[in-house]
Amino acid sequence: MSSRLFPDFRVLWLDPGGLPPDFATPTVRHCCTQMTNALENGCAEHADDPFTCPDMLIAYSAVFDEYGLIVHDGGASTVLIGHCPWCGTRLPESQRDRWFDALEALGFDDPLVDPIPARYRSAAWRQDGEE
Repeated sequence: MSSRLFPDFRVLWLDPGGLPPDFATPTVRHCCTQMTNALENGCAEHADDPFTCPDMLIAYSAVFDEYGLIVHDGGASTVLIGHCPWCGTRLPESQRDRWFDALEALGFDDPLVDPIPARYRSAAWRQDGEE
């Protein structure tokens, strides 16, 4: 099995059109208004990729249900956070390990190379309870 850490996790979801809708514009309800506002990318210049916008500080991955501080190093690295920086609410546990385990159980060795099912490129894999 490949490493469970991706320095540039956009690779999993990028299509020629950019980031998938559930990553670029999360549809989940966040802990507070400040977190919701921080995740909205209103920058016209960087609307297609929040990682290139210097004003974006937080990223949310609906696939892994995890929040992170954006590392502005030219890639899509984040530093995972466990609490909201504004209201202090405990954020959900990352589902990254569970995602890898589910794909491994289906016979996928490397999600960066293998053509994984579409439902594993969004939050759908964890929302319906099936694996």
